[in-house]
Amino acid sequence: MTLLEATTAVVLPALRSVLDDGEIRSFELGLSDELEGSVVLRLDVQGEIFRDLVVQGHVPHTTPEEWRERLRSNLVDFVAESRFGWGENRDQR
Repeated sequence: MTLLEATTAVVLPALRSVLDDGEIRSFELGLSDELEGSVVLRLDVQGEIFRDLVVQGHVPHTTPEEWRERLRSNLVDFVAESRFGWGENRDQR
Protein backbone atom coordinates (compact mmCIF):
# COMPACT_ATOMS: atom_id res chain seq x y z
CA MET A 1 0.00 0.00 0.00
CA THR A 2 1.33 3.42 -0.89
CA LEU A 3 1.69 6.28 1.56
CA LEU A 4 -1.15 8.18 -0.11
CA GLU A 5 -3.46 5.15 0.02
CA ALA A 6 -2.63 4.58 3.69
CA THR A 7 -3.36 8.23 4.46
CA THR A 8 -6.74 8.39 2.76
CA ALA A 9 -8.05 4.86 3.30
CA VAL A 10 -6.65 4.03 6.74
CA VAL A 11 -5.26 6.91 8.79
CA LEU A 12 -7.66 9.82 8.24
CA PRO A 13 -10.87 7.79 8.70
CA ALA A 14 -9.50 6.18 11.88
CA LEU A 15 -8.39 9.52 13.33
CA ARG A 16 -11.77 11.12 12.58
CA SER A 17 -13.63 8.28 14.27
CA VAL A 18 -11.70 8.48 17.55
CA LEU A 19 -10.16 11.91 18.11
CA ASP A 20 -11.87 15.26 18.59
CA ASP A 21 -11.05 18.42 16.68
CA GLY A 22 -8.08 20.17 18.22
CA GLU A 23 -6.68 17.18 20.10
CA ILE A 24 -3.89 16.47 17.61
CA ARG A 25 -0.88 18.77 18.05
CA SER A 26 1.30 17.16 15.41
CA PHE A 27 0.96 14.41 12.85
CA GLU A 28 3.73 12.59 11.01
CA LEU A 29 3.25 9.78 8.53
CA GLY A 30 6.10 8.14 6.67
CA LEU A 31 7.60 5.02 5.20
CA SER A 32 9.73 2.77 7.36
CA ASP A 33 11.97 -0.21 6.70
CA GLU A 34 10.49 -1.96 9.73
CA LEU A 35 8.77 -5.29 9.05
CA GLU A 36 9.74 -5.37 5.38
CA GLY A 37 8.43 -1.90 4.58
CA SER A 38 5.71 -0.31 6.63
CA VAL A 39 3.82 2.94 7.00
CA VAL A 40 4.44 4.50 10.40
CA LEU A 41 2.25 7.08 12.13
CA ARG A 42 3.42 9.35 14.92
CA LEU A 43 0.96 11.65 16.69
CA ASP A 44 1.25 14.16 19.49
CA VAL A 45 -2.19 14.17 21.04
CA GLN A 46 -2.56 16.65 23.89
CA GLY A 47 1.13 16.18 24.71
CA GLU A 48 1.10 12.38 24.64
CA ILE A 49 2.84 10.46 21.88
CA PHE A 50 1.18 7.71 19.88
CA ARG A 51 3.21 5.64 17.41
CA ASP A 52 1.90 2.82 15.27
CA LEU A 53 2.93 0.80 12.24
CA VAL A 54 -0.28 1.56 10.38
CA VAL A 55 0.43 -0.77 7.48
CA GLN A 56 2.94 -3.55 8.00
CA GLY A 57 4.84 -4.65 4.93
CA HIS A 58 5.22 -8.27 5.98
CA VAL A 59 1.42 -8.74 5.98
CA PRO A 60 0.62 -8.15 2.30
CA HIS A 61 -2.92 -9.52 2.03
CA THR A 62 -4.57 -7.32 4.66
CA THR A 63 -7.25 -4.99 3.32
CA PRO A 64 -7.37 -1.23 3.98
CA GLU A 65 -10.52 -1.83 6.02
CA GLU A 66 -8.68 -4.30 8.26
CA TRP A 67 -5.74 -1.90 8.73
CA ARG A 68 -8.18 0.94 9.48
CA GLU A 69 -10.01 -1.10 12.12
CA ARG A 70 -6.71 -2.13 13.71
CA LEU A 71 -5.57 1.50 13.92
CA ARG A 72 -8.96 2.66 15.20
CA SER A 73 -8.86 0.05 17.95
CA ASN A 74 -5.30 1.04 18.92
CA LEU A 75 -6.34 4.70 19.08
CA VAL A 76 -9.33 3.86 21.29
CA ASP A 77 -6.98 2.06 23.70
CA PHE A 78 -4.50 4.95 23.59
CA VAL A 79 -7.17 7.51 24.49
CA ALA A 80 -8.57 5.38 27.32
CA GLU A 81 -5.08 5.08 28.84
CA SER A 82 -4.05 8.71 28.29
CA ARG A 83 -4.13 11.60 30.76
CA PHE A 84 -6.48 13.63 28.56
CA GLY A 85 -8.99 10.84 27.97
CA TRP A 86 -8.47 8.52 30.95
CA GLY A 87 -11.22 5.92 31.06
CA GLU A 88 -13.12 7.28 28.06
CA ASN A 89 -14.60 4.70 25.74
CA ARG A 90 -14.45 6.21 22.28
CA ASP A 91 -15.24 2.88 20.67
CA GLN A 92 -18.87 3.74 19.94
CA ARG A 93 -18.45 7.12 18.25
